Amino acid sequence: MTQDSPDTSPVSADVVIVGGGMVGGVLAQALSRDGWDVVVVEQRVPARSGSFDQRLTAVADAGWQYMDTLGLVDRPLREASGAIREVRVFDRGHFGLTRITARSAGVDALGYVMPNRDLGDRLEAMLARDATGAGRIRYYRPARYLSHASDADGVTVRLAGERDEVTAIRGRLMVAADGADSPVREQAGMAARRREYEQVATVATAMPARPHRGVAFECFTSGGPLAVLPAADGRVSLVWVARRDEARRIERLNDEAFARAVDETFGHRLGGFTAPSARGQYPLALVTAEQPVAERLVVLGNAAHALHPVAGQGFNLCLRDIRDLARVLRADRDESVDPGDPGRLDRYRSLRSADYRRTIGLTDSLVRGFSFDLPGLGHLRGATLSLFDGLLPMKNRLVRATRGVS
Repeated sequence: MTQDSPDTSPVSADVVIVGGGMVGGVLAQALSRDGWDVVVVEQRVPARSGSFDQRLTAVADAGWQYMDTLGLVDRPLREASGAIREVRVFDRGHFGLTRITARSAGVDALGYVMPNRDLGDRLEAMLARDATGAGRIRYYRPARYLSHASDADGVTVRLAGERDEVTAIRGRLMVAADGADSPVREQAGMAARRREYEQVATVATAMPARPHRGVAFECFTSGGPLAVLPAADGRVSLVWVARRDEARRIERLNDEAFARAVDETFGHRLGGFTAPSARGQYPLALVTAEQPVAERLVVLGNAAHALHPVAGQGFNLCLRDIRDLARVLRADRDESVDPGDPGRLDRYRSLRSADYRRTIGLTDSLVRGFSFDLPGLGHLRGATLSLFDGLLPMKNRLVRATRGVS
């Protein structure tokens, strides 16, 4: 286990974050900018992290602006990301279309399609720069969370290094950003509901025959949605959700057959696809913690809510978690703040509850509403999309919600 910091003082911190992936890494930067001393515990070294893999993530414009305020959106990340200028939603094989444009929303872009690995590179660069200065962020990696114990004054976190040496870290607040199957949440006895969607997401990139022109497509099929998102360098990000048996068939296809199958499902709207990347597959489930806080503990990111990828709301909801947690921990004038204060954690819980209900409800209802394949339902869904496209007040409200604008 290596400590990515020159600090050799006793292991103590204001906040201990378990999980150093996209959510834990961004949270560490947000808290350090507010003056908190942060320790991050991560199982993997950066090059092997499952969070910073070949996947691309759609970040709504409000989330992108927040990342920019944290100094995360540098020139390389911006150039590696594709801008979303328009979104088109349709039901495969039926008439009806809803269009959402950046121009109608009054913004330059509705969001950006960001390579996870490039965000990881930016976080590493900021960490290296921080280590040469004040050094408010210290990483312990590779390190495995073992247990924690809370009391009135703080929380003690035990972790094991790569040679099983045990280290204890004392903090005033602990944050679990360790994924949908969170060991921290389980050890704390925090109940979580899990419902399997019986679907698998196949993720890849490809080159379309026609320019995507910044248009993101959400194509609903009876087996699940197919998202085709504008990426950098003319490529598109593909997220194809299908039932498990269909996903196994997709997995067995060679690259050429896979590209043809995507084009057929997509209705040839971009003239076909070539040069698909390596594919990854991810089983889908809805996981929601019944409460996001406990004694000196906050669970956020996928540990609090793992969503279906439809409408691309997962990471955007995580960014709002980070923003609101940083906000409630921020000191008022020169007051002394205990980051684990129950009153502040309860304020965070209250602040997040409405957003959780709205966002989880939106994604879950979209999955359910477009997954039934009964006679006549396809035509009804198409008519609904066309009707919705003309109802500007309702459409604008949905656009603001999916953009992350309250």
